[in-house]
Amino acid sequence: MRQPHGQNFLTDKNIAHKIVESAAVSKQDLVIEIGPGKAALTDILKDLTDNLIAVDIDSRLAADLEIKYKDNKNISVVNTDFLKYELPDKPFKIVANLPYNVGTAIVQKFLPNKNFVSGVIMLQKDVIARLLSKEGTKDYGYISLFRQYYADAEFLFDVPPGCFSPKPQVMSAVMNLKNKFPQDPDIKLFSLIKHCFSMRRKTVLNCLSTFLKTEKIQATEILNGCNIDVMCRPDKLTLEQYESLSQKIS
Repeated sequence: MRQPHGQNFLTDKNIAHKIVESAAVSKQDLVIEIGPGKAALTDILKDLTDNLIAVDIDSRLAADLEIKYKDNKNISVVNTDFLKYELPDKPFKIVANLPYNVGTAIVQKFLPNKNFVSGVIMLQKDVIARLLSKEGTKDYGYISLFRQYYADAEFLFDVPPGCFSPKPQVMSAVMNLKNKFPQDPDIKLFSLIKHCFSMRRKTVLNCLSTFLKTEKIQATEILNGCNIDVMCRPDKLTLEQYESLSQKIS
């Protein structure tokens, strides 16, 4: 049966334990679980931390969780869209089987937060691949660079469709994220990257020229000043090169 928010509930207990174990949760950690659903991860996390916040957009599931854990003072159930949720003003970890339809948006919400420490998340395998990919690969893009800027990442393991109910049509995977606590990015960095990858088959010369709304001769001078080949494509540039270019045009 199709769920109202497109959820695929994790049913494999071994996978649930592997996810939680990978998060290395301690009693003192504030842990946020996004999309707890039917509590496959929650049931394990509740015994590992004294402060668990379960955020679920589904009012029916949130009500079920409230009843299930009504006697547990360590669990707070929040019925809201995580994208509208105000993140805590103290260090927190994320452990989640993320809703696949808004997974990248959720990652982009918590990664830049200064109180985010680390997270273990599950998503479609192809999205995990984009988050982990490096320059020069087919999966490399805006979200790859966004993740690289804010966090170190590690692929953990695959999760086949049979571990869920209902079964998704895709393979899933789990990854670990650790905040790099970088300085705030240059004001133009991510808008530049997004623009370049919207024209990923063009040269960086074309991308920069249209981004700055300037002549190619001026864009060439800027690229030469950053030691960037004007004829290469956006997916060949490293994060450091994009940062250098962003600083130059700022």
